[in-house]
This record gives sequence, C-alpha cells and structure tokens, in this order.
Amino acid sequence: MKDIDIELKILEVAKKEFMEQGYMNASMRVIAEKSGCTTGMLYSRFADKDKIFSSLVKEGADKLLNGFKNKLDIFGNSTPKEQIASMHSFSEQGMEEIMDIIYEYFESFKLIVCHGFGSSYEHYVDSLVDMEVESSIKFMNVLKAQGYQLKIIRADLCHMLASSLLNGIFETVAHDFDKNDAIEYVNSLQDFFAAGWDRLLGLKYDKES
Repeated sequence: MKDIDIELKILEVAKKEFMEQGYMNASMRVIAEKSGCTTGMLYSRFADKDKIFSSLVKEGADKLLNGFKNKLDIFGNSTPKEQIASMHSFSEQGMEEIMDIIYEYFESFKLIVCHGFGSSYEHYVDSLVDMEVESSIKFMNVLKAQGYQLKIIRADLCHMLASSLLNGIFETVAHDFDKNDAIEYVNSLQDFFAAGWDRLLGLKYDKES
C-alpha cells in the first residue's frame, strides 16, 4: 500500500475507534492492528493518539473557530450605530454560517463534542465561549458609551449565558439532529437568548427589528 493509502486507512479505523471507545479509551494498538500495520509503523506516522485525533477534526474545528472569530471581529469593528442596529440580525446571520460549517464537518464535531474528553480539543467549545463573552462585554461597553442605561451584568453570568448558548448549539450534534431540525432548534434558541439578553440589559426586544 502507498503511504497515503496507509494513512487514510489508519484515520478511517481511528475514527471508528474514537467513536466507539472515546478518546481516553481508544487504543493505539487496536488502531494499528485493524489498520493492518505494526505499532511502530503507526507511530512513525502519528507521534501519539492526539495527533491522530487532531488529523480527524482539525480542518472543521479551525474553520469554525476562525469563522466565529472573524464574525465577532467584523461586528466589533463596526460603528456603534451599526452594532446597535444589527445586534440581532448579525447574530442570526452568523449562526447560519456556524450551522453550515457544523453540518459540513458533522463527524468531526461529533468526535470533539461526544468523544474528545482527554484530547487537546477537550476545551474546544470553551474557547468559543470565551470569545463570545469577550465580544458581549465589549458590546455592553459600546451601549453604555452611547448613553444606554444598562443593568449591571456580572462577568460570571455573562459566561454562564454564553456557555448555555454554545453548548446548546452543539446539542444538535450530540443528539444527531438532521440539519433542518437543527436549524429550527437553533433559531428557537436564538430567539430565547435575544429576548433574554434584552430583558437583562433593560432593552426592548423586537424580533422584526
């Protein structure tokens, strides 16, 4: 077999092993045996188990992380007037892009969310949460600078809300929703959080605005 064929076989076998056993219990020996190669051959191509896991999920994970960051940067670099006018519609548009990426790389995110404990991607969703919290705090400061009288939102509450939203989104992966059902679910989730945030901040929520 050509080197590329061997590596593809290893990744195919490893994906099944991770899906069935989880990252922590997955066995390099089993992956090698089922791939038809020695453990030495396996380690010559992948230094450790995490390198294999990363090879399976990195493309999709990076695409989502970078896309999410880019959307938040675009919003944060907009004028205060633009941010305030688009605070809900921008979020909805960004969520559509997130769902497209998740369902383009569904198995990668299934591995991360359901089977990635112990891997370098164990805290992947937490990194998205941290970005969302930072963006939310910056936006609240924009509102204050524009003269809005906001209720005080503690940073830890902001983190809890961002965590609830983003982990809620990935529930669609954990429970194997098809894309149409996932989009309907996430739209409802967004409506809930948009209205909730406006209530907490003392703003009036208008779905049509």
